[in-house]
This record gives sequence, structure tokens and C-alpha cells, in this order.
Amino acid sequence: MKKWVRRIIVTAVLLVASVSIILFGYNKLYNDKQPEGDIIVKENVKVITSETDNIPIDVREDYLVFGEKPEYKKGDVIVSGITENSLEGYIRRVLKVDKKNNLYIVKTEPAVLTDVFEKAHIYKKIELTEDGSQSVSYKTESMKGEKKREAFNIEVCKDEKEKKEEKEDKVIDENDNGTDYVIGKKFEEKDEPVTVSGEAGISIWVEIDIDINHGNIKCGIAAKSKEGAKTAMECSESSSKELEKKLLEKKLPNYEFSVAGIPIVVTNNLEIAIGSEMNLEGNIGASYEMTSETTLGFQYNSKTGKVKEIKKIDFDSDGLQWNTISVSGDASIGPSVHLITKLYGSSGLDMSVGILGKVKGEAKVSTKKELDGYAGSLDLSIDPEIQGTLVVDTPVVDKNLLKQPLFEVKLNSLWSKHWESSANWKDDLEWTEADEIEEAKEQVKTSYSNEYFEVEVPESWEGYWSVIEEDNTNNGIKSTVYHFTYNPEGPDNGGASDVYVIDMSDTSRPMGHYNRMLPDYCEEVGVTSFGSNDVFKMEVAAGFFHDGGATITLK
Repeated sequence: MKKWVRRIIVTAVLLVASVSIILFGYNKLYNDKQPEGDIIVKENVKVITSETDNIPIDVREDYLVFGEKPEYKKGDVIVSGITENSLEGYIRRVLKVDKKNNLYIVKTEPAVLTDVFEKAHIYKKIELTEDGSQSVSYKTESMKGEKKREAFNIEVCKDEKEKKEEKEDKVIDENDNGTDYVIGKKFEEKDEPVTVSGEAGISIWVEIDIDINHGNIKCGIAAKSKEGAKTAMECSESSSKELEKKLLEKKLPNYEFSVAGIPIVVTNNLEIAIGSEMNLEGNIGASYEMTSETTLGFQYNSKTGKVKEIKKIDFDSDGLQWNTISVSGDASIGPSVHLITKLYGSSGLDMSVGILGKVKGEAKVSTKKELDGYAGSLDLSIDPEIQGTLVVDTPVVDKNLLKQPLFEVKLNSLWSKHWESSANWKDDLEWTEADEIEEAKEQVKTSYSNEYFEVEVPESWEGYWSVIEEDNTNNGIKSTVYHFTYNPEGPDNGGASDVYVIDMSDTSRPMGHYNRMLPDYCEEVGVTSFGSNDVFKMEVAAGFFHDGGATITLK
């Protein structure tokens, strides 16, 4: 009886111990596979990198070719980084492995990130440069212990010498491109009768933010940029044409980073262009300067199946400046940026953004005293033009994510202004100037003189030119602007020039106070021999002071 009792007790103890061990082992296994906030890579995932011994000798759309037998079986998921035969990487699921002519053929189908990770948070910010891409930051949130340290060890750390060299190279690059931005160009393009000139620059980052949790995925890809431009257009005669010039067109080197040993590959193509379009009678000059910060992209949530657009522009500009002798019609000018960024060269964002200065209406020079030098009406604006596509050449984010258009809703103008010479601007345009012109002909036949300078014009211009004085004083700074115009009969559209005289004797004022009183692209003539009167001129259309034209002499 005692032996029987002892057997029961021993059996019970062993049973309790076995259950405890099983429960402990299950909990440990469960915790190892699903630690809070950790990255979990599925067990059937196989990785190929440039360091892998057995890599494919040929990569095709639906199969891989190996020279040596690969250790793959049906259902395995292969993730490849950048290799000699796969510059964009890929994610594939193995269907079967065959041997043919001493080669191993691995039949595959596309796989997605949720086939690779059970759980993960991936964030990467990549700065794009003309020479390639570089990582700005990388982090995985809520990671613990050794796995956190391992994740950070994935990053390729550069020593101080390399960092210093990169910084010096970056400074040189920025100085070389002539702008304040990482990527930029100065330009001057001519296609008679149109000239487009200025500079455009951009500093741009690609942000990738991915959350994966047991089959569900949230994926965001966005381009964040700081851009600036100074653009000017001159159209010297009637024209209907488009002008476009690519300032930069480059496929940047593919970029690879690693998350828990899994290679993630990002591809980028960048293009910067300058363009203008016009349908004009007459002539016009237009210019503007601007800076902006732009964020464009998308966020996808597999639970809802919905795509949310990311669209934000912060813009700063003093607006569009213009000049003309006589014009009717419309014109636009501005830079544009086109970026294609994809994961594994397969799924991502294709976007373009342009910021265009636009002018539309009718205007001409007028000597009517009540007006400010011009008659007519113009609508002026600086408008964003955004286009985008969520690209899915091959699914790598989610099988249900499809190609679709983005940014279809037109944005409002970033800056706009309606200008008109008066409430009766149409009457202003029809005003003949007959009395004033006849009087001007008597007073200024072939010369003009004031206390600051003297102007001589060709005898052949007699009767076809005039000058109007206008007070330009601002904030206590004395200034006068003289509007010279030459408007002959016949096909010659003539030209014009504005001459600015500014009293710069107050040396306590910052130069910016004086510069604000001048339009862009003014040219200094010189300083008078008395006082501190600085003289500038700005030519319009064919100009007024040029070889064979008028001359100006300072006093």
C-alpha cells in the first residue's frame, strides 16, 4: 500500500513538473517570437547580399539561376540586396527548385514585406545628392537589450576622417553648383525671341516609414525638400511657343540599408528642369524669386485599404515683377522637379512639382500723368503644379496595393495679384497721348538733360521717343526714376529703359534699404561727381541705351 501511494505521489510530481516545463517553454517561445515592440523576421526568410557565397548568376522576372545548389525549398521567401546581377534587389517566394544542365533553376513569384517580417517598425531618412544618397538617420523604436544594439550595428559607421572628407566635399559641391542648395544649377537659355535665365536649387530627403504587425502593414513614402529659384524671362516680340530645358537628369546610385539583417533597397531618379510657355502679342519681361519647403508623398494602410496623400507647401516670395512696352496675352515661367523613388525598384512614388510665375492680360507704357507709367490690366500669380502616381510595377508593400494617381486636386495660388492702371483701364489703353507727345517732341528732340545726367539719342529717333520723370522716394531716401521709351512706326517694336537715381549719402543705412528700391537685374551706371547720387538703369525689350541707340553721361 505504501509503495502504491509513493508511486502516485512520484507520478503527480513528475506530471506537475512536466506541465510546468511545457508552460515555461511555451511562454519562452512565445516571448521570443513576439517581444513587445521588437522586430521579428519570419523563419522561412532567406537573405542574399553581395557577401553571400552562393548568389544567382542570372536573375529573371520569375526565376533565378544558380551555379551551385541553393538550400531553398518551396515556400521560402528570398530577400536580395544589391548584387552584381540584381542592382535593385527583390523579394521573391520560392515555388520549386529544378536542376537543368548542371544549373539550378529556382522558380519564383513576387512576395511582399509582410511575407518577410512578422513585426517591424522601419524608419529611414535619406538625403539625395548629385553623387548619390546618404543616410540621415535610422532608428527602430521600442527595442530592447542585445537586439537593439544589433540593429544599430547594422549601420555602416564612418570614421572621423571620412566624415570630415564628406563634409568638405559637400561644401565644394554646394559652391560649385552656384546655389545655396545641395543640388542646383545656374542657367541661361535662348530661343529667339525668348530668353530664360536665373538659378534653381533643391535639397531633398526621402522618408520611408513602415509598420508591420502580423500581416498588416502601414507604409509611408514622402519626399521632403527645401527649394529656391531666381527666374527671369524676356520675350522681345510677339511669340507663341514653349521652351523647356533639363538642368539635371540623373539616376542616383541605389541605396541599401539593413533591418535585422534584411536588406532594404531604395532607388531614386531625379530630374530638374526650367520651362516657359507664352502666347503673346508684343513684348514682356517677367521675373520672381522664391523659396519653399515642400512635403509630398502617401501613406497606405492595409487594414482599411486606403491611401492618404501627404501634401504640404510653405512658400515665401515678394511676388512677380514685370515690364513691357506693349503686351497682350499670357506667359508662364518656372522650375520643376521630378522624382521617382521606389522600394526594390518596384513600388513607390513618382511625383513632379513645379512652381510657375504667370502673367495674363493687356498692358502698355503710358505717359498719362494720372497713371504710374502703364495702362491696362494684368493678372499675376505664382502657382504650384503638382502631379503624382503611386507606382506598383511589382508588389513589394502589399498584394492589394494598386497603382493609382495622386494629387489630382488643383492647389490654390501661392501668391496672386490683380493689377489695373485704374477702374477705367480700358479707356487708359485707348488714350492717345497726342497732346503730351507733341509737347515732348518739342522739348526733347535729340537730347535730354537734368541735374544728374545727360542723354543723347540718334537723330533718326526724333519724334519717336519720350521721357517721363517719376518720384521714387521711399522711407526718407530721395530717389527719382526716369522712364525712357522709343516706339517707332513699322515692325520694329522699339525699346525702353528705366533710369534710377538714388541719394545714397546716408552711410548709416544698411545697403538692403537702398537695394529694395531697385527692381531685379538693374545695372549700375555710376555715381555723379557731386553728392552720393548712384545711377542705375534697367533695359526693357530691345532696350534704349545700346550700340546704335541712346547714350547716357553722368554729371
